[in-house]
Amino acid sequence: MKNKHQIVLSGVGGQGLIACGGILAEAAIVHENMYATMSSSYGVETRGTFTKSDIIISNKEIYYTEVMKEDIVLSLAQVAYDRYVSKVDSDACLVYDNSLVKEVKESKAKQYGFPFTNLARELGNTTAANIIALGTIIKLTGILSEESVLNAIQDAYKEKPKVSELNIKAFKKGLEIAQK
Repeated sequence: MKNKHQIVLSGVGGQGLIACGGILAEAAIVHENMYATMSSSYGVETRGTFTKSDIIISNKEIYYTEVMKEDIVLSLAQVAYDRYVSKVDSDACLVYDNSLVKEVKESKAKQYGFPFTNLARELGNTTAANIIALGTIIKLTGILSEESVLNAIQDAYKEKPKVSELNIKAFKKGLEIAQK
């Protein structure tokens, strides 16, 4: 495993990308005894404007909290995809929601499109698209163990059993589609 992973979760406000970033950071820190940072930015309207969550996971101390060179980029909206598709390099992995990103472009990065929103709709709640995407990223990259992320999801939603159950199903769905 690499010593450090720089991850960008991008989309629009309301897609739960900041919550997803928190789950990744908790999985790394609490369940894998690693270092992690998370920073986020979003429009003042919070819903519908560009938003992103930068997560750095490392087995060494982290001195700068912003992603400088993306290893993994998740784009859950066309505006987010457009922002990163030409920016990431050939070492990077660009994962996008092909139910929302309709204009796919050339990129140096390895690109993977999955229908996260459509799959979340099948689970009964489109807000689970972010957790499906999280499962896919974990399966594709192996940056953290599946068990650590599942534990972090359970920790995050322990006060809301129905939400926890939905997110566990969503995470497992993400793992499943990445295997195919």
